[in-house]
This record gives sequence, C-alpha cells and structure tokens, in this order.
Amino acid sequence: MTISPKQYVPVLRWRAGEYRALSKLSVACKSLVVPLIEVLEPDFDFEKLRPVKTIDKQLLDFGAQLQKSWGQHPALLDGRQLLTATRMADGSHPMTFLFNAARAQGAVLTPVIALSSDLDYQIAVRDIAAQDMNGVVLRCTLDEALDPDFAVNVAFLLGMIAIAPPQLDIVLDLRSPSYEPQAALIAIIRSALASPTFLGARSSVVLGASFPETLTALTLPIQTIDRLEWRLYKTLITALTAQERRPAFGDYAVAAIDFPRGDMRFMRGSPNIRYTVRDGWLVARTKRLKGQTNHAYPSLCQSIITSGQYRGPTFSQGSAYISGCHAGTETRGNATTWKWVATNHHITVVVDDLSRIP
Repeated sequence: MTISPKQYVPVLRWRAGEYRALSKLSVACKSLVVPLIEVLEPDFDFEKLRPVKTIDKQLLDFGAQLQKSWGQHPALLDGRQLLTATRMADGSHPMTFLFNAARAQGAVLTPVIALSSDLDYQIAVRDIAAQDMNGVVLRCTLDEALDPDFAVNVAFLLGMIAIAPPQLDIVLDLRSPSYEPQAALIAIIRSALASPTFLGARSSVVLGASFPETLTALTLPIQTIDRLEWRLYKTLITALTAQERRPAFGDYAVAAIDFPRGDMRFMRGSPNIRYTVRDGWLVARTKRLKGQTNHAYPSLCQSIITSGQYRGPTFSQGSAYISGCHAGTETRGNATTWKWVATNHHITVVVDDLSRIP
C-alpha cells in the first residue's frame, strides 16, 4: 500500500490499551491512520522464572482483536520484537501465524522487515508478500540509510524476499536522536530521502520519538514536554522544495522507544495522565500513596482540564473520558484505561495537526 503524507503512522505495541485506543477512533480519523503494530513476547513471571503464557496463547486472539479494533483498515505488522528463535507449537514462524489469523478475519496487513532480519523471518515475509500482494515495508535506521552500501543492501534484501522497489515502502526510524542542531539533522534526513533507493520506493515515512523513558524527573503536579519529533517534521516539510517528495509522519505515540521490561512487582509507576497538545504533551502526575492505586485520577483530570490546553470532551474519546472521570460519570480506571485514553487522544491530535499542513 502507498502511505500518503496526509496519513499518520503511529508505532503501537499490541496490548489492550493500544488496540482499545484504535477501536475508539472516529471513522474519519481511522481512514488517515496506518498503525505500525509491534507484537511483543509474553510477559515474564519473575517469581516462577518462566513466561506467563506460551507464545501460542499470547497470539491466539490477535486476529479477532485486530478485526474488532481496526476492521479492514490497513496496518503494518512488525514481528521483530519477538525472539529470533520463537516458534509456534506447530513449528511455524510467528509472522506466518499472525498473517494467517489476520487474513481469516479479512484484515489488511503489510509485513515490516529490516536489513538485519534473519533468514527465517525473510522467508516468512517473502511467502506472506507473495500471498497477499500488499508489498513490504522496510524499517531502517538513519545510520543504515546513510551507509554507502545502503542501495546494495536493500537490493539484496528485495531479491531475497522477491519484492520489486515499487512494492516497497520505507520507514526511516530516527528512534530518539539528538534533535539539536535541528538544521543539521534535517539536512541529513533530506539527503537520505533524496537517495535513489528512497525515491524508487512506493512511499516513505519519517518516524521519531522524544517521550521520556521515565517520568520521575518531571515537575509535579503537571508539566509540558516538547514533541520534538513533530517539531522536526514540521520544519522538514517547510524545508522541502517542490521537487522533493514529502514523506509521511510517524511517532511512538505516548511511549518511549523501548518497552519497559523487568519484574513488574517492583516497577509500579506513579499515577499519571499523558495529554497531547499542539506541540507537546501535558503530563499530570502525583506520587503513589500506599494502599491507593487509582484514587488520584479525578484530581489529575482536573489538572488537565484547568491547564488552559484542554481540547474539550468532544475532541476525542480520550478527551471525553478525562472529562467524565473528573465529573464522576466514568470510573477512575487502571493503567490500561489511561493508556487507551492517552493514545486515542494523541492519534486524534496528530491527524488534526497533519490536516493543517498545506
């Protein structure tokens, strides 16, 4: 599929909060979003020293979840977060299982691959692409794109997976770079986008992140964080000439680039609400009190509502939930609730932001 510059590509880990956020988007918003879904390994039980569930149980409901939350809207699927040796109980590759499950539900998925993907992953993607005819997405880093051998490396990979350049979309994943000096970074990105490999691809996406990995350094009770990847993209688009092809925009939504791993018995974060505003995020948070899990959320909602940057209850389902929690018409929720609230509102804001770029 071709990803239009008017479409938005959020990286979403496939967990309950994220797919609920997608399900609650408006129909108009869904048409302008192409989520890049990352499938994760099962959580680890540090007390029993084994995964909480098998990979088969972890992925069992993927097809039904995808159909319920996203229907037949297109999405990208990256299975590289699973361990290389991970296989289903019948010996099949997880990517094969996931695409079979999605296909059975009528979902439209495009596989994501990297230059570093192992041979078995390449074979699985090759077979998926041959069956679905939706092409393939290459997710590469800026270092890879600037490598003098980038064109050769991409050509070799395309040969391995039997894909022609016009069937390829490229996601340039900046991850979380040093955003300053911005002019220098933009010049480097433009150089990468102007390469024959990018120009020969079906479409391109510039993806970045700046949400902090920890909130402990933020000021209580509320602080604004800059969305540096969005500021970069706006400046990049302004810098492009009429002859340069405009890439689509992507980010990691309201999450850091790395998924937190560890013993969750000792990783309970403080209650917080992440609320996307025009060029940043408002983060309202408080210290966790002993014996209390979600009691602070109504007051955190008040902090958002009275911040002067609240978009109102009609802007998004996430924004509406904040209003309802403050008024007492919605429950105080849990971590999953506040992930879908934040993610749903963020996606709606970005789609609105993109619509304002000429």
